[in-house]
Amino acid sequence: MKTMMLGLKEGEHVKVHCTKRTFNMEKDFEISVTVEDTDQLLSGAWLNISINQVFATALSELCFHDDCHPNSIGFMCPEMISATMLKSDADRILLYMTRSMSALSSKTFILCPYYEKSHWMLLVLCLSKREVYIFDSQQKKRNLMIKEPLNNAFRSYKRLGGQSKGTKLTWIPAQCAQQPGSLDCGYYVMRFMYDIIMNHGNSQDLTKDFSRTLPYSAEEINEVKDFWADYFMNNVEFLA
Repeated sequence: MKTMMLGLKEGEHVKVHCTKRTFNMEKDFEISVTVEDTDQLLSGAWLNISINQVFATALSELCFHDDCHPNSIGFMCPEMISATMLKSDADRILLYMTRSMSALSSKTFILCPYYEKSHWMLLVLCLSKREVYIFDSQQKKRNLMIKEPLNNAFRSYKRLGGQSKGTKLTWIPAQCAQQPGSLDCGYYVMRFMYDIIMNHGNSQDLTKDFSRTLPYSAEEINEVKDFWADYFMNNVEFLA
C-alpha cells in the first residue's frame, strides 16, 4: 500500500467510493484519503476520520455480501455525527440520525464511530432495548456533545412510528480493552467494530460479551490494519 501511494505528492488524495446504503446517506459519495492518512495508519499515529470511514465501509460491505457474517448491524457515518458537524450543522445532523434510525430499525446494533476533542470512541445503539453502549478505550466521565442530539433523534424516530412512550435512551459504559498509549483510540474503535461483527453480531447483551480490559496486542491491531489495507487496495480510485 505504501508503494502504491508513493506517486502522490503531499496533500494529494485518492478516493474510495461509498454507496448511500452504507451510511444511510441521500446519495453515493467519495471518501478522500491522503498520503498522510495512510502513513498515519502504517506508523501507528493518530487516525484521521477518513480511515474509520473506509473501515466502516469495508465492514458494512462484508455484512451485506458475506452470508458468513451477520446482516444485523448498521452504521452511522463518523464524519456526519462528529462533534465538528454537530456544532456547525446541528439541524441537518439531527435529521440524518433520525433517518438512519428509521432505515436501520430492523438491525440489532447500529455502530457509531464518534470523534470528539481529539478522541475516538464507539457508540453502539440498540434501538429495541433503547440503549447506547459506550466503548471508550480511555474510560472516564465525559460530557459527550452527541448525547442530547442522539436522544432527540431517538425521540423523533419513535414519534414518527406513532409512539410517545419509551422515547428515552439509556447510556451504558461498556467494559472494554483500554489503550496503553495516547494515540491508540482510533485503532481501538476499529477493533471494537471488528470484534462485534466477527464475534458478537447476534449478541443479546454486549455488556456481558465484552469483559476484557487488557490492551489489545500488536497482532490484534495489525489484523484490523491489514483488513483496512486489503479493502483499500481493492477499492481505491486514483484521480486523473
